[in-house]
Order: sequence, then structure tokens, then C-alpha cells
Amino acid sequence: MMGIGHIINGDIVKSTTGNVLKIINPATGDILDEIDQAGEFEANEAVESAKKAFLSTSWRKDTNLRARVLLNWAYKIEKNLDELSILLTKENGKTLLESKIEIKNAIDTLKFVAGQARLLEGRSLMLGGQIFSSVIAEPAGVVVIIVPWNWPILLMIRELGPALAAGNTVVVKPASNTPLTCSKILQLAILDDEIPKGVINSVIGQGNTIGSFLVTNKHTRVISFTGSTEVGKTIASLAGNNIKKVILELGGKSPSLLFNDANLEKAIPLLVKYMFGTAGQNCMAVSRVLIEKEIFNKVQDLIISEVKKIRVGNGLDPNVQMGPVISKDQLDKIAYTVNNASLKFPDNLVYGGFILQDNDYKNGFFYNPTIFSKVPIESDLVQTEIFGPVVSLEIFDEDDQAIEMANATQYGLTASIWTSDHNRALYCASNIQAGTVWINTYMRTFPETESGGMKQSGIGRSRGKAGIYEYMELKNIVSEIF
Repeated sequence: MMGIGHIINGDIVKSTTGNVLKIINPATGDILDEIDQAGEFEANEAVESAKKAFLSTSWRKDTNLRARVLLNWAYKIEKNLDELSILLTKENGKTLLESKIEIKNAIDTLKFVAGQARLLEGRSLMLGGQIFSSVIAEPAGVVVIIVPWNWPILLMIRELGPALAAGNTVVVKPASNTPLTCSKILQLAILDDEIPKGVINSVIGQGNTIGSFLVTNKHTRVISFTGSTEVGKTIASLAGNNIKKVILELGGKSPSLLFNDANLEKAIPLLVKYMFGTAGQNCMAVSRVLIEKEIFNKVQDLIISEVKKIRVGNGLDPNVQMGPVISKDQLDKIAYTVNNASLKFPDNLVYGGFILQDNDYKNGFFYNPTIFSKVPIESDLVQTEIFGPVVSLEIFDEDDQAIEMANATQYGLTASIWTSDHNRALYCASNIQAGTVWINTYMRTFPETESGGMKQSGIGRSRGKAGIYEYMELKNIVSEIF
């Protein structure tokens, strides 16, 4: 693979800004790489390249071509899995196992959308007499994909794959914390002789400069963003002012409801895994556990016992279950939130609550897994997405109270229900305001099935057929036979 740089019109290019972006290994504090930051000039060149490719190449018309390119890309990533996984762990901090799972899921997504590229459908209608209508789906045009840093490969491919399968051309902006693996994977795509120049472009830089430029550029038609609700609101406002389609997957505060007939032997290890996977930096993380009163003390003890088994450290160590958080800024934000909460609710901090600073952790950004118990539902611990290894345990008496508590935040991304009563599970699932609800399992996502947020967790859907049609426009062609 080539060196890291911006991808414009099929070439790896350097920027003209003179500004350098330092990529830090969050486990060691060392500089992993330095990259020239793109400015508006490079961003504009990338958009122009994508626009030209959309209008002048066969990409938007040739579904067989798109299917071949996407499938070949999946195989290339698969071939480089080990190298890419190590790089992702170094720049993101997650464990090597998590990195491999993430990239494998991205590969699976590309294989799925490669097949779907040849199955895009419209419909025909007889409207009476000799009037006929054909409703067809067409690619929207130039798509901007703004990638987050927590699961950068999967969340990039989750949007990029469908956008390309639909026939669009793209400009990708990787997160400035984690651009290295994204860039390597994008380079594998443009090495394919069959892909027209300009179909895939990428620029690396800060969101408040090139991100804003890409969102407001008159030639970009769809904006895809995965990240915080606050930034999502800004992007939606900028896109709205320019009448653009937005696809947003935003923050979460995912509740898991544990009833007294739950299979705790299965539930507890799985929930703890997804409380502290990626150091809790996942919008779908288990951040709230709502526990029926009769089993609350037992469940709390079981959770703490399971959390004590977690070894925190460098994600390249195969014996580590939780790596560092992404940056010093993120570490400080988590510590600030927890410190304030522990001052307000000193008796409710039941485990953790501190930065790890001894010799094994002194240069990295490590926070101990942290659990609060029975904090008020209006507290920041319950209402705010902390995006770190911090979980609240809450208590309820009966089903409707559990549902009311689950819905008591601004978020509606995911939830889970744990019970052996199938009727209760379906009743709760139908009343919880979340785009995905798991029953007796967690984090089971598939490229075939749609996902997305309700309330302030997002707009639009990813994955599945709907995830591809998000990147298309419907056109109605009406004809009268005479």
C-alpha cells in the first residue's frame, strides 16, 4: 500500500496548507505519524473530482461494474486484515481482537452491498386509461461521508459501501484522530484498475474547516455524519440552509432492562463486555442497566465481580480486555464528569472512578471501568452521553416503569431486554423508543438489517436495503400512450 495522503482524482496528494496533524497512539502517548492537513483548496478539488466522475464516467449507470469493484475491494481488505488491524489498534487504542472484528464486519458489509448493487428496484404503475408511471431510483450525486474515530472502519464502510453501490461518487473525511487505517483502506479501493478516477476521494483535516466546507459546498448533495448529537445538529443546520439530504447517526444512552426471570448467566458477561468494549466509546454501548427490584443487589454484585476480571492496558497485548480512551481531552472530560458526580453522589459510586496512572499507564490515556448505582434519573450520569467506561445501574418495580425510565432521555439509538417471558419482551420492545432493540442478546448487527436512531439519536437508516436507498433519489416518470 502507498503512503498516507489525501486522495483526489485517483492520486495520493499532499496539501498546500503547511499545517501538520499529529496522530497519537493513545496507549503510549507517542506520535504514530504526521500528516499534512487539507484545507479548502484540497476539499474543493476533491468535490470537483467527484462531480466530474459522477457526470462523465459509467459509474452511476453500470451496476455490474460497481458490484465487481466493491467485491474486489472486500477481498483486498481481507488479504491485509492483520496489518490493518494492528494499525487500527495503534491509532485508536482498542484491543487487537476488537480491531479485527471491526474490519471483518466492514468486509462483510462490502460483500453485501456488492450484491445489492445489482438489485436496485423501482416500480411501475397503471394510473388509469393509457397513463403509466415508472418510479425509478437514481443516485443522488456527490456524497460527503464524515467518519467518527471510535469505530472508524466499520462506520466509514457502513455508509460508503451503500453510497457507492447506489452509484454515487464520494468525498470521505476521516476523523482527525484516526485517519491512518481509513486512508490505507481507501487506497486499496483506488488501486483497482476498473474504478474510474474520482469516484472515491478523501481529505484529512479538522471538521470546523474542511468539514464545514464540504457540508456547505453547492455540489455536494448528501451528507452522512456519525458522531455526537451536538455536532450533528450543527451539520443538519448547515445542510438545511443549503437544502441537502442528511443521514445522521448520533449519540446514545442505551438502556438494558433486566427482569427477575432473565438468564443472568448469559446476560451479565455479555452486558459487561459491551459496557467497556472500546473503553465505552461506542454510541451503542451499554451505558444504563435497569434492574428489577427483587434482583438488584444480586445483579450489582455479579456485575462488579465480572468487571473486576477486566484487564486494562495496551490493546496490542492479547491479555487485555479494555484499551485506553482516544485522547487526553477525552480522558479529562470523562474524569471531570465522574468527579462531579462522585461529589454529588458519593455513596453511589460503587466501583472505579479514577484515571489509571501507575507505571503501566503513565503515558497513555487510561480510565478505570466505573459503575454508579441508584443515581437519580435526572442526573448527568443518566442523561448525558459520557462516551467512556462509565455505567449507571438503576432500579425499577414493574414493566411500565422500566419502559418509562428507558425512554426518559433525549436519545433513542439502541436498547436491550432480558427476560424469559416472550410476551413481556415484545411489549417492552414495541414501547421503547429506539431504532434497534435486542431481546436476550446485545450488539447483534448485520448488513442485511436496518439500524438508526430515534429522537436525538439520528435521522435516516443505515444498513439493509433502506441504507442504500438513503443515498438515492426517487424519480417519477409518467407517460401517456396514444
